Amino acid sequence: MTFRTPRPHLPSEPGEPAAPGSLITVENGTDILMRRSLEDYAPSAQVNVLEAAQALEDFRLGGGPGALARAEENADRAITAFQIRTGERDVAAWQVAVTYIVELLATRYSAERLSAFDPAPPVPSLFTPVSPMRLEKISYDAHTGILTAARLLERSRREVDEMDVARSQHSIHEAARLLQDELPGLSLPLWVLICRFCAEAHAHTVRGRATTDPAVTS
Repeated sequence: MTFRTPRPHLPSEPGEPAAPGSLITVENGTDILMRRSLEDYAPSAQVNVLEAAQALEDFRLGGGPGALARAEENADRAITAFQIRTGERDVAAWQVAVTYIVELLATRYSAERLSAFDPAPPVPSLFTPVSPMRLEKISYDAHTGILTAARLLERSRREVDEMDVARSQHSIHEAARLLQDELPGLSLPLWVLICRFCAEAHAHTVRGRATTDPAVTS
């Protein structure tokens, strides 16, 4: 599935905007984890996605339509904050990214449940599993790349393999490239920041689950 919008110009020189009108700056070097983070650009959006994730889990625990409404309202606030603070405003791309971020964050609350995605919100909720705007449907390879990067980041924290950090950064960049091919309304440097945010967030979840099941990180 490809959303054909004009592909932004990507500058080759560090220090320049990632795309016309973008507030994301192209940075020197290949170390993705040392660059300015998505949270640095949009700290209020980070709060919004965390609150949306908690509300979404509340809905799945029986909180009813009110909890789902809070999840969607916070997701909408996050989309707006990301648009303003990054200068990149493609609505479809941000809906995909924010929905995915919220779902990843919500999984840290659902470890004890057999199905993390039940009950499913009805259409037209952002969080309905049948929506075509799900990142894992737009690029399943990008989705698996993000999860792989998360596992590698968590392993690197325990110093299992000194190459895990390099492998995780490669997975993040490749996931970003795949997503930018499908959703070119956001620049590649911004997609890298989004994929890094997702990988780091999920690594935190993997770390928490490993305290009860060490096989999770193997």
